[in-house]
Amino acid sequence: MNSKLQTLQGMHDRLPENMKKRQWVIQRITSVFEKYGFEPMETPAIEYWEILSGKDVYGDEEKLIYKFQDRGRRDVGMRFDFTVPLARVVSSYPDITMPFKRYQIQTVWRCDKPQYGRFREFYQCDVDIVGTESVIAEAELIILASEIFEAIGFKKFMTKINSRKLLQTICEYSGVDKSKEFELFRAMDKRDRIGIDGVKENFEVLGLSKEAKEKIISSLGQPIAQLEKLLPNKEGIAQVRTLFSYLENLGCNMKHIMFDPWLSRGFDYYTGPIFETIIEGTKVGSVAGGGRYDNLIGKFNDKDIPAVGISIGLERVLMVMDKLDMNPKIASPVKFLVTLFDEPTIKYALQVAKDIRNSGVGVEVYPEAIKIGKQFKYASKKKIPFVVIAGPDELKTHSVAIKDMKSGTQETLKLAKLNTWLQKKLEVRK
Repeated sequence: MNSKLQTLQGMHDRLPENMKKRQWVIQRITSVFEKYGFEPMETPAIEYWEILSGKDVYGDEEKLIYKFQDRGRRDVGMRFDFTVPLARVVSSYPDITMPFKRYQIQTVWRCDKPQYGRFREFYQCDVDIVGTESVIAEAELIILASEIFEAIGFKKFMTKINSRKLLQTICEYSGVDKSKEFELFRAMDKRDRIGIDGVKENFEVLGLSKEAKEKIISSLGQPIAQLEKLLPNKEGIAQVRTLFSYLENLGCNMKHIMFDPWLSRGFDYYTGPIFETIIEGTKVGSVAGGGRYDNLIGKFNDKDIPAVGISIGLERVLMVMDKLDMNPKIASPVKFLVTLFDEPTIKYALQVAKDIRNSGVGVEVYPEAIKIGKQFKYASKKKIPFVVIAGPDELKTHSVAIKDMKSGTQETLKLAKLNTWLQKKLEVRK
């Protein structure tokens, strides 16, 4: 194929079939977001580079931000995620009502090496709660995500929960230098891709002592009750226990929840509970993830404001749906195709289309008076349930012929009775 006709690797055209499925999923996500009191927000695709990079927010991930100069020679970057733009918004608008609960569904860009489940351009669906330290916020986000996955139709999914404070306590207990904590967390975050042996090799690169490595690996294999006995600082464990308690109080289906001491999340800005959801039986990776980041917003306005959020990866959700052959029944908004018979009857056919649309029903008009058979074939391909014929005979009698594409039956009725027929027929088809 001519390279000029190809999309950039890791970016995709989204044709109507993909978009309809995408919008079906987004509608379910949005309805749950709003059910829990979150309100919509958007931010620009491009931010000043100093916003994206100046606060050492992304750590090693900063190299994946698309950076360039605009025509005004300003250093700018493409939106990498929604967390930093949210921090900028909260810092820019001090009168925002707290707690601030917003959701954001837009594209983000990462200058990453494309591979299965990882793209350069993709949608994220984020919800964040800003302005509260309560672990109730974490519980609400986790149960919200569970409700979304159930609404989409997933049966086997698992949300893993851990705490950065707990991981920091394990590092302290194991004798890991504090300056190496974030590198260690990033190494742990690759476990699903490279396995525990690969993580151990990364520990070697960090220069950890044999005793430190053994203590870390041993600690990460312990249940929470054993960690509570083992570790001197109980704050992280208390966070996890409180979170599980709130989830039960909120009626969360706990079969979808587990404690995973290996969970670390890759970004440096997390400060408390962290969580990640996978769909079992697939190798796509996490389809949702997030956590608490109480110190990030303060980097922009010198005032610490607690915050917690979760992001649902729309592309991965769609990939899993395809892999599991989950094809939702998506009703087309177009219920009728009005055909064009010949030049003398075009105005009459257009009037019929207008009358049907005025009743609140979706109508498509075939734009040319070609052979009726081809117009019927078009309706069949697009799964339009009814085809309307308004030709010379119908014009003479002020009527229309309507063919039901599912049953193959056809009937003729007067225009004066069309609206009543529409209401009855479409009510039966719901």
